[in-house]
Amino acid sequence: MVKLNKSTRFALYSVLELSSNPQGVVSAGEIAQKYNISEHHVAKVLQQLVRARLIRSIRGINGGFQIAKDPKEITMMDVVEIFEPRHPQNSCLLFDFDEACQLADTCRIGKVFNEIQEQALYTLKSVTIATLISPKKMA
Repeated sequence: MVKLNKSTRFALYSVLELSSNPQGVVSAGEIAQKYNISEHHVAKVLQQLVRARLIRSIRGINGGFQIAKDPKEITMMDVVEIFEPRHPQNSCLLFDFDEACQLADTCRIGKVFNEIQEQALYTLKSVTIATLISPKKMA
């Protein structure tokens, strides 16, 4: 149901890679190669993550990027909200952002989709990057 744009996916891949070795430095090219994605796009995403202070840029011949926070303190939502547009509160997910629902008070379909959206947001807020990189199996 939840579909993420490419930038969000690339950002999640990047944060996972950097969090897997918190002391290490990883280049945009290494991430791009591992996930078979555009290095240029990964570099743009990494710059946005630097601006959000989730990662830091390391200059020099062996430069690249490094996680800036403890992976236990970063949730999936912290990454997602940088790249995904938020639906206005109390808007119907059956319509575009700028389109108003005329049936809001009586439509049960929209209410179900809004509940699904709320659950997805709750889950993204509750899953940390440390959980994702943990070798333990997630339930």
